[in-house]
Amino acid sequence: MADRTPEAVISVRDLVVGFGDQIVLDHLSLDVRRGEILGVVGASGSGKSVLLRTLIGLLPKRAGAIVFAGLDEERGSRDENAMARRWGVLFQQGALFSSLTVRQNVEFPMRENLDLSTELREELANAKLEMVGLQWRDGDKFPSEISGGMTKRVGLAGALAS
Repeated sequence: MADRTPEAVISVRDLVVGFGDQIVLDHLSLDVRRGEILGVVGASGSGKSVLLRTLIGLLPKRAGAIVFAGLDEERGSRDENAMARRWGVLFQQGALFSSLTVRQNVEFPMRENLDLSTELREELANAKLEMVGLQWRDGDKFPSEISGGMTKRVGLAGALAS
């Protein structure tokens, strides 16, 4: 009988991450399979954020291997490292640029990673804002002019725009 286990889209082997003498993740291994939803649960300071930040490349690892959809993040070519640009990240505090409008914040990942016309970027940003329950006219506001809940929604729209 053939193995019907879905392929791992994220595979982590023997991951070691630390700060100074403090080891936070000590030889952690995990697989996330296609279609699977994984929750990372633990006490404050247990390494949840360290794991996620290491996976998306914001923190360096000391040892181990991280493979996304069959592409090893260390051995990949410059084009294969484009895999990291496929991550959509929603930070706890929203992490919006205060000098940009809401729409410009949503457009930011598209402007950085895609070759799209200004009109198409704006249209996609408006669509992403609507997807998270905001109106296109909210896109003209600055982060200081919106509520905390709206900030979270703008962050989500930006993550979806990736």
